[in-house]
Amino acid sequence: MTGNPDLIEAIRAEMAQTGGRIPFVRFMELALYHPEHGYYTTGKTRIGRQGDFFTSVSVGPLLGKMLARQFQAWGVTEVIEVGGHRGQLRQDIGLDYRLVEVGDALPEQISGCVFSNELLDAMPVHRVVGDREVYVTSDFHEELGPLSDPRLPRLPAGYRSEFNLRAADWLTDVGRRLAESAYILTIDYGFERPEYFAPHHKDGHLQCYYRHTKSGNPYQHIGEQDITAHVEFSSLMEIPGLETVLFTTQERYLMNLAPDELLAHPNAARQLLHSTMGHAFKILVQRKNQRYAGRGTL
Repeated sequence: MTGNPDLIEAIRAEMAQTGGRIPFVRFMELALYHPEHGYYTTGKTRIGRQGDFFTSVSVGPLLGKMLARQFQAWGVTEVIEVGGHRGQLRQDIGLDYRLVEVGDALPEQISGCVFSNELLDAMPVHRVVGDREVYVTSDFHEELGPLSDPRLPRLPAGYRSEFNLRAADWLTDVGRRLAESAYILTIDYGFERPEYFAPHHKDGHLQCYYRHTKSGNPYQHIGEQDITAHVEFSSLMEIPGLETVLFTTQERYLMNLAPDELLAHPNAARQLLHSTMGHAFKILVQRKNQRYAGRGTL
C-alpha cells in the first residue's frame, strides 16, 4: 500500500467512522475525487507523455474537428462536455462549448448535446464476487460483505465483476433534462453485456494506470494513479426514457463520419482507427422522443 499520505489518512478516518471498512465503490470515489487529495482533483497533469495515460484527444485536434462535423450535422449549437478537465477539445470543436466537471450542476433544460470522452469508465464502481460485495479495510485489504445496493445482481460462483450504477444514474438524470432535439454522445471503452460477462472476463475489468504502466492493484499509488473499469453498455442502452440512435466502434464511427478528414491527417487517423483506440472505444449516441427505437445509423 503506497500513495498520497494525506489521502490515505482521510480514507482511514472515514473507515474508522463506518466500522473499519468501506465498500470499494466509496474507496474508488475517495481515491479519484476526494476534494483536496483525489487523483482528479489535485490539478496535476494526468494525460499525455507527462501523465499516466493517453486518450483520443492526445492524438491532436483531429477528433475535435470530426466531432464538430457531427454537431453541425445535427444542427447543434450548444455542447456541454462533462469531465473535459483542461478543455482540450473546446478550441477544436468551437461552437457554444461549456465544460462541466463531475458533480457540477447541469442545466435544467438541455437543447444541444451532452458529450463525454472517457468519463463513465472513471466513475466509481461496485465490485461483486458471487453474491457478495467487495469492501476495503483500514489496512487496504479486501473482504466480502453484503450487497450495499439492492440493484446489484448476484454473479455465478467464481465470477468477479464491476457494476457502474453511477453511470446509469447520471445518464438517467441527463435524459430527464434533454429537449426533444438534444443528444447524448458518449465515447468510452467497454462491451455489451454478453461480452462483458463472458467466461474469459470472469475476473472483471478493473484497470489502474501509473506513468503509462497498467496494473490491477488499486491499493498502490493511492491518489496518484488512475483507476478505471470498462463500461457495460447494454445497461446504459436500456435506461428508460432514452433510446439508442447509434452504437458502434470508434473506428467505424469516424470512417463513416468524415473520411476526407481522415485522409488529410493520416498519422493521427492511424492512431484513432487502427490502434487499440479504434476497436476498444465505443460510440453511444442517445436521445429521447425519436420516431424509431433500437439501433440505427447517423
